[in-house]
Amino acid sequence: MQDERLIETLFRRHYERMLLTARTLLRDPEEARDVVSDVFAELIESDRRLDPERTESYLLVSVRNKCLNLVKHKMMAERVEELLPRDSIDDGYTELPLDDILHYIKHNLTPRNREVMLRRYDENQKYEEIADGLGISRIAVYKHITQSLTKLKKHFVWKS
Repeated sequence: MQDERLIETLFRRHYERMLLTARTLLRDPEEARDVVSDVFAELIESDRRLDPERTESYLLVSVRNKCLNLVKHKMMAERVEELLPRDSIDDGYTELPLDDILHYIKHNLTPRNREVMLRRYDENQKYEEIADGLGISRIAVYKHITQSLTKLKKHFVWKS
């Protein structure tokens, strides 16, 4: 765990530049703040010792990589929506009893995929709410939903 004074000093010294980098890449001020916060949160929890001469570049590269990963996973989520839009889920399952779908989710998905799917589609939680509730990243939520939808689509849609 990092020294709080060191993190505070790094925050004051580099926050604005990190935020500008994130905003430039994401074009969303709220997501940019989240990414910068995530970088500092991970730094607080890590035992990484930073080279004073390379601290700024380390922080900026960390922000850049998190932004690029977020963009990549958003694109993946959009592809999933294109392949299996929420409306088509409803249309594709109208002849299937909801109990069959829930049974499949409860018995054929991994525990984490099951939890994410139930929170998303049964409780209508947003990705950020799911991530916070389960202590995982939003990117992990995207991955779990993508995996689960692929399995559901294969089992129910392609089967018919």
